[in-house]
Amino acid sequence: MEERGLIATFARHPVAGNLLMWVLILFGIWGAGNISRQVLPNFTIEKIRVTVQWPGASPEDIESNVLEAIEPEIRFLEKVSRVDSVASEGHAEIIIDFDNGVNISKALTDVQSAVSRITTFPQDMERPVVSQIVNSDLVCRIEVSGPFSENSLKRYARRIRDDLLDLGQSEVRMTGLRKSEIHVEIPGDTLRALDLTAGDIATRIAGLSLDMPAGSIESGSVSRQLRTEHLARTARELAAIEVVSRSSGEKLALRDIGTVSEAFEEGGVSRRTGDYQSVGMMVMRSPGVDSVESQQVIAAYIDKIRTELPPTLKVDMYDVFADQATQRVRMVIENGLQGVVFVLLILFLFMNARIAWWVAWGIPVSVLATLGAMAALGFTLNLISMFAILMAIGIIVDDAIVVAESAEVLHRRGCSPDEAVMTAVKRMAPAVIAAGLTTIVGFMPVLAIGATVGKIIRELPLTVCLAVSFSLIECLFVLPMHLRHALIRLDKQGGADVNPFSASLARGGSGIGRWPALAGYRLVEAREGFLVRFRAFREGRFARFTAQCYRHRYSTALATVCTLILTVAMFATGRVGFEFFASPETDLFFGNFSFTPGTPREQTAKMVEEMGRAARAAEAKLTGGKGGLIRYQVGSIGTNESRPGEAIQTGDHAGGYTVELISGDLRDVHNAAFIRAWREEVGLLPGVERLSIVDLSAGGPPGRDLDMRLSGAPLRVLKAAAVELQERVADVPGIDSVADNLPWGKQELVLELTPAGRAMGFSTQGVARQVRDAFEGAIAKRFPRDQEEVIVRVKLARTGNSADTIRDLYLRAPDGSEVPLPEVVDLKSRVGFSEIRREDGLRQVAVSADVDYDVTTTNEVAALLRASVLPELMRKYGVQVEFKGKAEEQARALGEFSTALMLALSGIYNILAWVFSSYT
Repeated sequence: MEERGLIATFARHPVAGNLLMWVLILFGIWGAGNISRQVLPNFTIEKIRVTVQWPGASPEDIESNVLEAIEPEIRFLEKVSRVDSVASEGHAEIIIDFDNGVNISKALTDVQSAVSRITTFPQDMERPVVSQIVNSDLVCRIEVSGPFSENSLKRYARRIRDDLLDLGQSEVRMTGLRKSEIHVEIPGDTLRALDLTAGDIATRIAGLSLDMPAGSIESGSVSRQLRTEHLARTARELAAIEVVSRSSGEKLALRDIGTVSEAFEEGGVSRRTGDYQSVGMMVMRSPGVDSVESQQVIAAYIDKIRTELPPTLKVDMYDVFADQATQRVRMVIENGLQGVVFVLLILFLFMNARIAWWVAWGIPVSVLATLGAMAALGFTLNLISMFAILMAIGIIVDDAIVVAESAEVLHRRGCSPDEAVMTAVKRMAPAVIAAGLTTIVGFMPVLAIGATVGKIIRELPLTVCLAVSFSLIECLFVLPMHLRHALIRLDKQGGADVNPFSASLARGGSGIGRWPALAGYRLVEAREGFLVRFRAFREGRFARFTAQCYRHRYSTALATVCTLILTVAMFATGRVGFEFFASPETDLFFGNFSFTPGTPREQTAKMVEEMGRAARAAEAKLTGGKGGLIRYQVGSIGTNESRPGEAIQTGDHAGGYTVELISGDLRDVHNAAFIRAWREEVGLLPGVERLSIVDLSAGGPPGRDLDMRLSGAPLRVLKAAAVELQERVADVPGIDSVADNLPWGKQELVLELTPAGRAMGFSTQGVARQVRDAFEGAIAKRFPRDQEEVIVRVKLARTGNSADTIRDLYLRAPDGSEVPLPEVVDLKSRVGFSEIRREDGLRQVAVSADVDYDVTTTNEVAALLRASVLPELMRKYGVQVEFKGKAEEQARALGEFSTALMLALSGIYNILAWVFSSYT
């Protein structure tokens, strides 16, 4: 009786199988042309940022007046999982982390509403800014440098930025641009003589320097708009403003009572490339944008703009992520092709050539169809998805081998091609489908992993599942027709055991030539000889071994369990290392340092030069003086360079140096070797408190390998505990760049209002405002100029030591009299902190480090610290210690994976029980 059903129809229909195959191939070709290429998958971040500016405020003031006001309002909003806060000089930042899947637009509205309800903010604080954190990937970095002024570099850099945005780039972030300001500096004696304060002058400037509409006037049928234009946009224009009019008729302009000058913000970031100042740009891409295409557009633009700019202006592109994406995709493709070739050799060794060909043909068909589905579902071609395809290559061919081998055996036993194929498919379909389902179920636990790790590797199980699904479709609906035709051709040539080159040799090699025919004949004969020996082994020794295992099945089961226990023990004892999220080596390195707070900016610039010299010395040392290892290098003054997700220090005392090496494919120097050589060559200048040299992580969860959080004690106790913990951790082999995130700050002068000051009517807030206006500067005006906001500051002209100057300051009393500052407040000196960090409302200090996985692992270091260091430290200082960062991600991910794995094993058992119709 003729078999019926969809599979039988496709097997017998002369074109149905090929039509389906070509649909899958064309679908894959479309997908290959439309899928985006990048290093890591796209994923969203459920985070919202709140930033607050309070000029002149210390970190302690920011914490007590800003963080402690905002945190209670937002910590208990719906689906908030964590709140991280940092207070630094004049600035506060709060990151609110929400649960996965939250409606981020609603969450943003909730946070904005919560912040707007707060009424206890300081009067001089700027309005909080609430924004969503958007995940944007880097395309490349661009550096603009040359022998030009800072303002000229600004103009060139902004032109390039605007052009890139016009070309369709999603975002261009600029660094190394200090904000322009206009400073009005007036001697204290002059202000007292005029009976004015810096705040009074600022108020007068604000009222006199402005453009305002003045209404409109109607004159018959003509309407005219009226406006006044008195906004001073330069220091020269501002200096001409009259701010004092005396009863005698004398008028004084700003230039008559002080100095008005163009300036830059204090403590801003500047960059240097070689001997010249530079401006850096980071070109970002949005999800769905192909990083390779973006880089090609940028490279073409840079080649063009170089011909239009001055020849001494350099525009360099480095840290090109598209190159990394291309290199890694090429690496995976090469490995995949090697795997395919190996699979083909195995197939042609054990199966008839025609049958092996059609079995192997299922690999490109399934892979192409998978690419089409990936593009349709919004996936990208990245390191994770390519690895998934590479894994799937060894899986997707299994079902086709089972069906084809069964059909070939039945055909050898005398079945017709049609009967052999139909019987093989009917017999093997349940097992093949069950194998595919168990594979899919086996990968499902990976989807249960949440947080950042889960988002990064989400495409791995989904891509494997797509590949397995298309493999089943190809095996059941395309392969049977091809097997049927292959068996018919075998019958025509005399059977599977007939050497296909025999007939050609008998005809003198007609068609392909005698020597190719002879080579093919010898190759097939050698293959047949191997198969004869293999069958003898299979039916002899291997069969006897299998029979012995079956007869002693309990011993076999015990040996299996013992092997499993031994495998687990090798991981547990550390004989086989475990790295949670291994990252390939990258080409970018960051050398960061910080001096004692208050160190002059010039000293930081000297250390930046030393970092560059040391990097070049390390290059010469590692290459025997030949060079060619470093591709690009640039230094930063005023900030550290950091990996994504890691804390940085800012201020005149902080600096960083970025080095890009040539591609790892072109060098035999590993990252760890370069880091060691660079560190050995660095000559630390006096006052350097911290030096850290790391490479850029190539993906995975943010943060450092080892991250411990100390809490539950006052700040100075936490700092002492952190310092001791750093010393203990640094003694562990394989640990690099140990640091904490509670750096000491500048020397502080604490002002406490005296009883006499209170009696005169002074308030703490009023005194603080007058002192801040005098030294930080009273902001008189903000106005746009040359695509940036310019601030006009009015402050005292500085003379001599700042501590002496503040003691000479006079304050305006509520009754209008001038009173020396020491009569109103007591001055106390102390060292504060430059940053204070909090998590979920509690002060925390992080001690973090990098781990050299060639020496040890994070788990081994954590176990050592838990056993011999942390208990003593906790007793001594009364602190609590938790492992966070990557360790926290690892614990959460493995916990979620373990739970889902139990469900997956249950699902696999149910599938097998259904196939075998048995519980055992």
